[in-house]
Amino acid sequence: MRITGLHIENFRSIQSLDVELGETTVFIGANNAGKTAILDAVRISLTRRWGQRGTGFTEYDIHLATDADDPKTSTGVVIELRAEETQVDEWPEGVQQALDEIVQTDPVTGKSSVTLNVRCAWNPAERSYEPGWAFLNAARQPLIAGSARRLNLERFWQYIPVFYLGALRDADDEFSPRSQFWGRLLKAMEIPQQLEGRVQKVLDLLNKKLLAPTRA
Repeated sequence: MRITGLHIENFRSIQSLDVELGETTVFIGANNAGKTAILDAVRISLTRRWGQRGTGFTEYDIHLATDADDPKTSTGVVIELRAEETQVDEWPEGVQQALDEIVQTDPVTGKSSVTLNVRCAWNPAERSYEPGWAFLNAARQPLIAGSARRLNLERFWQYIPVFYLGALRDADDEFSPRSQFWGRLLKAMEIPQQLEGRVQKVLDLLNKKLLAPTRA
């Protein structure tokens, strides 16, 4: 399962954007064009504990048309992530069963999909920026009842893991044995114990090549 489509509203420099994603997607553009904003929208949406106070986006993430605009009057940040089969029955039966309450099937194409909507806006009653999430149906309306259980969100995270490596970080630190990046990646891959030794040797070799001085 992978993200195939992304919709962003009112996030940082982005007022409204729709992006179709392939198996490999590269963003190229000038500084401050919004490349990092797209990546951060995905990263925040899939790594924060939604529904808890103090999580999600902040007032500094809300898009403002002018410096005089008040983020409290904005409709707020909206991010929609869509995962869809590229062909019918692409997703294994185990995935279909685990996500049964949130998977939607297109009556025309027969393809299965899941759409997650996350948002953050000012709540006058609570006097705070309130985050939230919901899975959507084909009409982009929130699913209710059992489909709105937090358990479904946690199950969805298992099939859409995020591993984020900032471009400006120190390579010696990121690719060291203490790296949280490698640790999270290996844990998510669930490598069988009998293969751990071989995998570690390959990663050690990769680390050495990444950290080796570049030849002119």
